[in-house]
Amino acid sequence: MAVFKREGSPNWFIEFTFKGHKVRQSSGTTKKREAEERERILRQEIKEQILLGKVAEMSLAEAIDRYYDGVIVPKGNIDVAKREIYALNQLRESLGADTPIAKLSARVLADYKDSLLAKKKAPATVNRYLATIKAILNKAKDEWGTLAVVPTIKLLSLDNARHRWLTVEEERKLLPVCAPHLRDLVIFLIDTGARLREATSLTWADVDLDRKPRAAVRFMETKSGKPRGVPLSTRVEETLKQLRAECPEGESRVFLYRPVGRGGVGDDGTKRGKAVPFNNPFGAWDTVRKRIGLENVNLHDLRHTFASRLVMRGVPLLTVSKLLGHASIQMTMRYAHLAPDAFDAAIDLLEGGKPRAEPITSVASLALTANGLAVGGDALGIDWSNHRPLDVGDDVRLQIPG
Repeated sequence: MAVFKREGSPNWFIEFTFKGHKVRQSSGTTKKREAEERERILRQEIKEQILLGKVAEMSLAEAIDRYYDGVIVPKGNIDVAKREIYALNQLRESLGADTPIAKLSARVLADYKDSLLAKKKAPATVNRYLATIKAILNKAKDEWGTLAVVPTIKLLSLDNARHRWLTVEEERKLLPVCAPHLRDLVIFLIDTGARLREATSLTWADVDLDRKPRAAVRFMETKSGKPRGVPLSTRVEETLKQLRAECPEGESRVFLYRPVGRGGVGDDGTKRGKAVPFNNPFGAWDTVRKRIGLENVNLHDLRHTFASRLVMRGVPLLTVSKLLGHASIQMTMRYAHLAPDAFDAAIDLLEGGKPRAEPITSVASLALTANGLAVGGDALGIDWSNHRPLDVGDDVRLQIPG
């Protein structure tokens, strides 16, 4: 009996090969005798499936349709459904709609993976297709009773730790060359960390410009399926107020543009048509980023810009994670190296708990002077002559240029 213990796990593992089908999985039990019995049963199930045909045969097309109807549709996320339909159709075409799922062996799927790589598909795309077929086969085995064993499917190793974001100087170069409708979207992405689809599908019903102390937006259709709210920076709030004032009556979408050459004349004299939802900014984005030499920056990097700036300015990773809508804090840990202050505090503890230099607290750093307000001894140049004296508990808010 091929059962063994794997380091770090209390359960016994099962591993064997039958007619070219390799099985390697947890027995789900800490008792060796039970694990051996489950291995025997598993061997018998595979034998019946391969040699005797006792497992109900299911074609890939049938499995894909059942997976879509029973797993994807109930999630209720239109954007996810669209992405999944594309992946499912690729599997149907490449592996054969009529192929019995029992024939999708490890070798067949390994060949499929190699064919995708040969077509220069991105590793992340290859993994998405493989993960989808694996999910389908798992359903067939665990719930539908149409597969005795799921073949080994190894995903490609990925380096997802992309560390590219806009510097302040790059942003200053970028925004002036953007068309107004693109500039509004870019500012929104930089200051909210929204995914592109979250931004382009945003409706006015999910914008609260009257909220205090800050206006906010709600993203309802998110990658995780969990809605989240994000407060707005001053410049995004002003941008949305302007867009709201210009929004055609009855239009629900926030980000719009007027296609060139479809009737009407814009402020610049260019013929422009009726405002329509701004769903596809990639062409306009490619034009402006190449114009100023940002060849290695994509739209998703604006989300990285939001996260990186928050972390570098001392916002806790958990807060950043919630603002980004990450499913787990592990996804946010890619930005941890940008928070050196946390590491300084750790070394302070190593040396006995005394900081090398006393930090300036937010309270100590603000001081009223005869001429106004000073930060760390530097006057901000704010004229208080027309204001009453401050009392304890007054709400003081600053807008510091730059």
